Amino acid sequence: MKLKNLFPVLLALVFVLLISSCQDDDFEPLDVSEITSEEFSQRTRTCLSHDHTQHLMQDPAYRDKKQKMLDAFEKVNLERGNFKAQCASPTLIPVAIHYQGVNNPDASCLRQLAITQINTLNDDYAGTNSDINKWTGQAASAFPGVSNGEACLKFVIADQNHPSGYGLNNGDLAVTVNRTQGDQVDNWSGYVNIYVQPNTGALGYSPLGGQGNGDGVVIDASAFGSGQGCSNIAPESPFNLGRTLTHEMGHYLLLDHIWGDGCGVDDEVSDTPDQAQDHSGCPSLSTSSCGSTDMHMNYMDYTNDECMYMFSAGQASRMTNYVSASLGSLTSNVSNIYSGSVNTGGGNTGGGDTTGGDNSGDIDTGGDNDSSDNCSSPSTSTVKVLNATKVRVNWADITDASRYQVAYRVKGTSSWTKKVATNSQKTLTNLSASLYQYRIRTRCSSGWQPWSSIKTFDLNTDEGNGGTGSGTYKVKVTLDDYGSETSWALYDDSNKLIASGGPYADGQAGKVKTKDVVLADGCYDIDLYDAYGDGMCCDYGNGGLKVINPSGQSIVSSDGYFGTYELVQFCVENGQARITKRERDNKKVARGKKK
Repeated sequence: MKLKNLFPVLLALVFVLLISSCQDDDFEPLDVSEITSEEFSQRTRTCLSHDHTQHLMQDPAYRDKKQKMLDAFEKVNLERGNFKAQCASPTLIPVAIHYQGVNNPDASCLRQLAITQINTLNDDYAGTNSDINKWTGQAASAFPGVSNGEACLKFVIADQNHPSGYGLNNGDLAVTVNRTQGDQVDNWSGYVNIYVQPNTGALGYSPLGGQGNGDGVVIDASAFGSGQGCSNIAPESPFNLGRTLTHEMGHYLLLDHIWGDGCGVDDEVSDTPDQAQDHSGCPSLSTSSCGSTDMHMNYMDYTNDECMYMFSAGQASRMTNYVSASLGSLTSNVSNIYSGSVNTGGGNTGGGDTTGGDNSGDIDTGGDNDSSDNCSSPSTSTVKVLNATKVRVNWADITDASRYQVAYRVKGTSSWTKKVATNSQKTLTNLSASLYQYRIRTRCSSGWQPWSSIKTFDLNTDEGNGGTGSGTYKVKVTLDDYGSETSWALYDDSNKLIASGGPYADGQAGKVKTKDVVLADGCYDIDLYDAYGDGMCCDYGNGGLKVINPSGQSIVSSDGYFGTYELVQFCVENGQARITKRERDNKKVARGKKK
């Protein structure tokens, strides 16, 4: 692409750049046992990095630090430029892996899964991945003058001087289970943290340029590592080769998506061609847009794991330069928290001891680890009624299960509806009758187990309705005429993304978009964005946003009169809310006419 030097205006653009490219309102793992290969190809990659970065940039202190890091990077990048690294001694980057929401964790399996994933990451960044021949033997001919990249970086799992309170001793790998929450933990500053979480709403996300302050990369439990997985951390095809971490780590090291923002809008890398939009699945090598062949096999596109296999030399240089210029807090810390033993293979140095020492002790999981060698369908389960149309089915996690199915039907009928679950619960929605029957089965290494006995639940019970605890709220967005500029995101008090929506189609002024969200008593942030900077009211329609409680009352609202963003912080208790903070920027002067 033509290098347009967008960084001097990055802070101005961060709220408006690429909102639509990373969003997916409703991510749910597919039931791979019941669908055809054609249907399987419909599952597409999703990430929320730009939304996450926009949220972080609302903090003035974060913005100031980010600007200084970008200034330092720009200076180094201009001095060094793009280069084909001759990398005999890669820069070491210490990492920690934090599993969250793991049921009946198998410490040894989770540790090995982390090692295998970091090996894959190192191979991909060094250009030594086993499928790089797809580039060198075929795809490279479509991109004259472009070389695949070798980032002069190596990721190592820290193994000494760990933060206290996480059950780790010297010699243990920095792998925690059920010991952290959210996507930023101050105690883990000086590491690139990899937070593995179930049901994130996307395959992953990361800041666009990390800071090393306890932040890191979030990967969904269905896209971390390769192989069978462990407990409910189970990679699912077509994202089961570990490439989601490769993609999200690229964001952390300041790579944007390969398509930038369409033809003529740059990703700040000179040897990646213009591309109109993202690609999913496994496109033909001849696929083109913007007058050139698309580099859809690049790790920063949205293709399936098996169909992405390279960084460009310019991308590799950019990441290496960012680490050198702006992530000294990581590289200077490595000698303190890494013993020097190679605990991950692959990458620039290759081979090595894959255990990083004995590490035979169990990972402290912060709770009982009731492991059983049996893999069978659950014998007991409970149903929690959330509202008049929704219930949550819970059961004890089964050791060695890779996933589950919940089948349900209206009592007295014969047709079952099946839903997949990757952990020991499943929410069933859009229920219309009162009495239902359900059953559960487990997927083990030997295959699907027999269904559990049939049980019944009644939606007319009042369990879970009203009172304290969780309830179903509605986020209602009234659009102006430019829905493509509007998006929103809801976070809990640990900064975890709960739900998001938009961008929407244009030409729908007055139309209301509604999304159900389950909120427990607690505190939340809801962020409303307008990509142009003139809000949602009132030149092109009277747009706005409301949060409706289970009783139908509006507890949070925005009149849409802001510029790029409005932030509302609120706490809910027993269905009622109190606003703790409201912040918005100034509305841009109305344009001549957008159309």
